Amino acid sequence: MVTMKEMESAVGGLSKPSKMPGFAYGIPAVDCIMGSILRKKAGSVCHKCYALKGMYVFPVVQNAQRERLRILRNNLFQWEKNMIAVISAKYKRKTGNDRVFRWHDSGDIQSLAHLSAIVSIAKALPDIRFWLPTRESLMIRQWLQATPSGFPANLVVRISAPMVGQSISRTMPGVVYSTVGANVGHACPARTQGNECGDCRACWNNSVVSVDYPLH
Repeated sequence: MVTMKEMESAVGGLSKPSKMPGFAYGIPAVDCIMGSILRKKAGSVCHKCYALKGMYVFPVVQNAQRERLRILRNNLFQWEKNMIAVISAKYKRKTGNDRVFRWHDSGDIQSLAHLSAIVSIAKALPDIRFWLPTRESLMIRQWLQATPSGFPANLVVRISAPMVGQSISRTMPGVVYSTVGANVGHACPARTQGNECGDCRACWNNSVVSVDYPLH
């Protein structure tokens, strides 16, 4: 019988951001495709990336992120199967509004195949709500063009505006948005409640068209 430790090792483990009610999955921010471009641009949301400072620079965190990226690049099909098993097991004791998962508290989508695997995981676990924040808007558009049925209802794909203070128009069906310091949409309440989500689940809610975050 496969143990939980062995299951987690097969995907590199999950991350557990202290502010969030559920688990997450982080890979190196330095390997973001669009983020690597935006980091060089003053005034962008990635210029002072939160995932490249603080707790994220600890060797144990960086090593775990690199291992996760190595695993998913090595065998994406097997990674998908293992992630379904691990997430299912980790959420057995979670109920109600705690059954939420965040993709990429660090990092972003690596390819269309990676995105398709994330979609398959959400479809396999319909009673868990997944939030996928991303700056890879072109990749999302390409995926939607190839898949008219769109994303499953329990996967919230939230495209991030690239610049601080920039608002974003809804230009793609089936996705929602986020901004940083734009003062539009739903204001993230974390800073007023101990830097925690608390009861808020706006990020995981497709009916919340835009969420505005403060600059980290």
